[in-house]
Amino acid sequence: MQDIKEAPRQIKVKTKKFSLKKGIINIAFEYDTGKVHINSVKLKKRNSDADCNHINEFEFALRNAENVSSGKCEAVLDVNGLGLDIGFWDVVCVCEDKKQPGEVYDAILGGLGTWMKIKFILFPRWTKTKEDTIIYPFVNGARQFTIQHRKYDRKYDSYRFIFKEMIALFCYFILKPYWDSKKLWLVCEKFCVMAQDNGLYFFRYCMENAPKEKRKKILYVIDKECPDYQAVKEYDENVIQFMSFKYMIYLQAAQYLISTDAIRHFYIWDSPNSVYKVLYQARKHIIFLQHGVMGFKQCHRTFHKKGGNKMARFVVSSEFEKKIIEDYFEYDSDDIIVTGLARWDVLKSTATGDNKEILLMPTWRSWLEDSDRKQFENSEYYKRYRQLLEDDSLQRLLEENDITLNFYIHPKFREHMESFSAGCDRIHLIPFGETPLNKLLMSAHMLITDYSSVAWDVYYQEKPVVFYPFDRQTYEERQGSYMDYDKDLFGDVVYKQQDLIAAIKYYVDNGFNEKQQYVAMRDYLLPLRDNKNSERIYNCIDNLIMPGKLFGKIR
Repeated sequence: MQDIKEAPRQIKVKTKKFSLKKGIINIAFEYDTGKVHINSVKLKKRNSDADCNHINEFEFALRNAENVSSGKCEAVLDVNGLGLDIGFWDVVCVCEDKKQPGEVYDAILGGLGTWMKIKFILFPRWTKTKEDTIIYPFVNGARQFTIQHRKYDRKYDSYRFIFKEMIALFCYFILKPYWDSKKLWLVCEKFCVMAQDNGLYFFRYCMENAPKEKRKKILYVIDKECPDYQAVKEYDENVIQFMSFKYMIYLQAAQYLISTDAIRHFYIWDSPNSVYKVLYQARKHIIFLQHGVMGFKQCHRTFHKKGGNKMARFVVSSEFEKKIIEDYFEYDSDDIIVTGLARWDVLKSTATGDNKEILLMPTWRSWLEDSDRKQFENSEYYKRYRQLLEDDSLQRLLEENDITLNFYIHPKFREHMESFSAGCDRIHLIPFGETPLNKLLMSAHMLITDYSSVAWDVYYQEKPVVFYPFDRQTYEERQGSYMDYDKDLFGDVVYKQQDLIAAIKYYVDNGFNEKQQYVAMRDYLLPLRDNKNSERIYNCIDNLIMPGKLFGKIR
């Protein structure tokens, strides 16, 4: 196991004022001068890449600067015309440690007061820019001072939509016993626009195997304008339109939310806080189906039991993974259900000798999120994969052995797919959503990835995996892994392009057979391979007896 990556430093303060009006951020707070001295306050982009050409931090002007030494701080920043990048921006203090003179560090400002949080919920505020974006305070569970900057959405970023939320809440609470008696299960995948993952296969199992009376209460949530709607269209009576008025009532009434992602994915992504949004998140139990085995990517801070994304039940694939969730996410044994992933029930290799395929699927990088085209194309990530796709020896290997290389980029980078070009006819660039991922995983003879959890799906099918973590040092500093890349992996690990191509050649010459050392690990890492994962998940949820989430939090 790898060491756990520590959360960024934070300084907690007593909030006096935090406002954003007409693009001007005003902050006033008090802090303990016995521990630190604040040298300055700045707005800093979260997960920013220090090597990019954009400005990733802006300094506040301090009013009454002489008060800073006495523990009182007033800071002002006009964001109009600054040209902020899209993304999250944290308010950060440059602190000097009193106990260790000379030690200066950045610390995220924390301690956003309860009244301030309530004010932003009851009276949402945002600044609309000339570039058709909006900037607003983002209220998170950590009580940190955060600003979000994103594209303006004409459909949802309006007071008219807030009025719709209020009407939906009124209609729910006026008939609350009736709506609650439906005991609804709402199932969704990422952003409620997908039907390709564990949510889809669990929903299909329910539609085809659950008793008729119970099927009525299980609904799949999706925007029916999205291509993936076709995957659930045959069950249209049990499919509900995302963000319809009916859905907004059902979301408040649901007994369980069942998803591959966090609870925020059941609503408009990154919407300003509102009464409606806070109420459903505070009251609803969520069953976490996951969309990949926890192993290569540390995300315990996101899904920690004591955090804002707490899960009522956490689906895992094995006792090995359960131990990770217990040790690092701090869930109790009863909170974790060892069932296997729902999508593995239909995972059956379709790879044939007549159509040899290699799947190249790198995962995303947190420090490249929300980057524009220029930033992305200046990154090592882009340059490495572009060089690989254009490598002459790789192209010859593919041509001589009649092999297709499918390059499938992570959905968070889908807008950058056009930056890549195929080096030859043997290389296919597949944009996110064009071909179901399950289909690509089943037809592939082997996988090349860096840190993606799809490696487990390929390993499940007894196919070889080659890991290519060329930026491992940066990744471990910024993201971190639960598994040790030197000891724990079930595939070859290479760091140089020529070594990767040599590894591909080995498996091509070997008929794409796994090495025996990796075969021997499977019964321990993936013990459940009986195609009954969805059945186990369904039975666990159906037998749950849980008190109301809000009552539990109050208690």
